[in-house]
Amino acid sequence: MKSIWNQIWNQRRANAWIWVELMVVNVLLWYAIDLVYNYEGAAWQPKGYDTERVFTLKLESKPLDVINDKDNSNAGEDFSYLYNVIKEYPGVEAVSNYYGTIPYTNEVMTDGYALHTDSSNVIRFKVRYVLPEYFDMFHLKPIAGEVNVEKWKSSEVPTPIAVSKELADSLCGDSWKDIIGKTFFNPRLMRNPFPDRRISNYRVVAVLPNHKQDEYQRYEPFLYRPTPYPYPLWWQHMAIRVHPDHVAGFEERFRKDMQPVLDHGMFYMDYIQSYADMKEAFDIEQGTVNYLNTTYAVIAFFLFNVFLSILGTFWFRTRKRRSEIALRMAMGCSRQGILKHYLTEGWLLLLVAAVPALIVCFNIQMGDLTVHTLMDVSGGRFIGCFLVAVGVLALIVALGIWFPARQAMKIEPAEALHDE
Repeated sequence: MKSIWNQIWNQRRANAWIWVELMVVNVLLWYAIDLVYNYEGAAWQPKGYDTERVFTLKLESKPLDVINDKDNSNAGEDFSYLYNVIKEYPGVEAVSNYYGTIPYTNEVMTDGYALHTDSSNVIRFKVRYVLPEYFDMFHLKPIAGEVNVEKWKSSEVPTPIAVSKELADSLCGDSWKDIIGKTFFNPRLMRNPFPDRRISNYRVVAVLPNHKQDEYQRYEPFLYRPTPYPYPLWWQHMAIRVHPDHVAGFEERFRKDMQPVLDHGMFYMDYIQSYADMKEAFDIEQGTVNYLNTTYAVIAFFLFNVFLSILGTFWFRTRKRRSEIALRMAMGCSRQGILKHYLTEGWLLLLVAAVPALIVCFNIQMGDLTVHTLMDVSGGRFIGCFLVAVGVLALIVALGIWFPARQAMKIEPAEALHDE
């Protein structure tokens, strides 16, 4: 190892440009990897609920000019009838209606509550009104407390609510588990001249995992409330979880079979769509797909040029030293030992360049010059992305040394020395 260091130092003039090249490329590669992590790290985060094999069904009300008084008066019974018909459809595992904030859409409902013990701190959040079976259907498992199915009713006083960990953190910080059992009130409703305290007081019964509307978004404060009864008939979404054996072609079959059935009373079927298709359409609509495709295309082009640049540098450098390789072979060095020598030398050059690159990258991050729209800056993120960048460069350096060195070692030492 000492002899390799001495050789690197003795060739410092020739190695200076390689150091500079490796340092600059290391910094740029780290930045590119950090940028990818910002988006793909967010995409890999759990969104808090399971939408696999789930479809959303939207029932709409017919125009007023085609609804008669009987349809209007029987709306509640008609909706319950359709709800049960859907539950009995072949392949359906579970059904739950909900309204408020809808995943993978711009349909968002927000509100703000405050603790009775701290009425000055009003926290804004997104709201979803759900039936008790909604939690099992979306595999929503509380990380603290529990949802009592029998008491998940809007008529309960105080009204039970379930909050995301993000919302619990906003209210209680590190002691977020202490939020179980605490009561809230809605300042907006309390501003009414005669507030109904039955509907403006809430008690936290469960804390749920962090929530987000879409994979390419940050976690946001989220709150679940019982669906009011009688159900609001003007804004009904139904979530349908389908058995794995029936997922293929389910949307087409359901539309064909149930379109006439759901045309009942004042209701008709507006659409049915899988959450996977909703996500794809939403990402296209928001411009996420085009932005990511463009960004990743630029990064891929950059990586290709990095590959050619570093590979070419070490390829040319190793080929120029064919006589040195031949001399080592003539002196009895093994092929494995020669290859190990040059690989170690290349990696030491990279290590020397990585030290100033690390300082530059650290200052870039401390200067808030990285993209962290979706994922927070952290020490783990910085170290992980930097090590990946160094690892990628180490592989390219190894390839740039291994192949030409292997080719040179196939030539007879006398012939290689004669060519020089």
